[in-house]
Amino acid sequence: MNTSITVLAENSVGKARLIGEHGFSVLIERGDKKYLFDTGQGMSLPHNVEVLNKNLTGLNKIIISHGHYDHTGGLKWAIQQAGEVEVVAHPAIFTRHMSFDPVKLTGPPRYIGCPYTQEELEKSGASFNFIDHTDKIAPGIWFIAGIDRKPEYLPDDSSLKTEKDNQLIADLVKDDASLLLETETEPVLILGCAHSGILNILDHVHNKMGIRKLGAVLGGAHLMYSNSRDIPRVIDTLEAFSVDLVGLSHCTGFKAEAELSRYFGDRFVMAATGCVFNF
Repeated sequence: MNTSITVLAENSVGKARLIGEHGFSVLIERGDKKYLFDTGQGMSLPHNVEVLNKNLTGLNKIIISHGHYDHTGGLKWAIQQAGEVEVVAHPAIFTRHMSFDPVKLTGPPRYIGCPYTQEELEKSGASFNFIDHTDKIAPGIWFIAGIDRKPEYLPDDSSLKTEKDNQLIADLVKDDASLLLETETEPVLILGCAHSGILNILDHVHNKMGIRKLGAVLGGAHLMYSNSRDIPRVIDTLEAFSVDLVGLSHCTGFKAEAELSRYFGDRFVMAATGCVFNF
């Protein structure tokens, strides 16, 4: 069975007439089943769905990687298009995610969480399936969440905060989740933002799921604030999986993307809006 992955929303665009925005969304089509993973900020999704001649009616599931606005902003619209639909997410998706200016780190933090309440989304037709661990959510599709996190592998993003007991504390984005797709060849890993740390996620896939080779790794790796030693470790780990295709984008960061492109050569591609990957 062919697995087709179409990037519906991402920071950059790969085809004419599409709109880019800081965010991420992909449509996964497998036979007569289709799944939406993340929804971007919501501004580009309706336009890009139409331009790409896609249709969200009858989605089998909507899957959310975490509760940031650039992954949930289009959620209400997608639910309305799909009709009544199951939404798979970590139970902490509605955490009050906050952020300081990443450069100045001063002034009041701004809210960067989901722009909708659970009640509002349920009224639009969502039926939430909250999962806090790695589990199979559909034939050949694994929701990866609640993984062990080595602190040294976590993204260095001190601008992210959340509220606890009326105090701002570091936000570790506990609702972070990824997807693993089984295909006719090798599994494909799709990251939302990899707030758990891409190396932690890859360790989980290897040690807990027994995966030794990956056909592709797609999505956002949150390497934009990484120091010089992190990216070579990511390259070495991806190479240990003999990965055929590295399609990182969104929050991966220009420096990391450039180094990954330099190393992987023809095996690297920018997973921009409009790109289609078939497995």
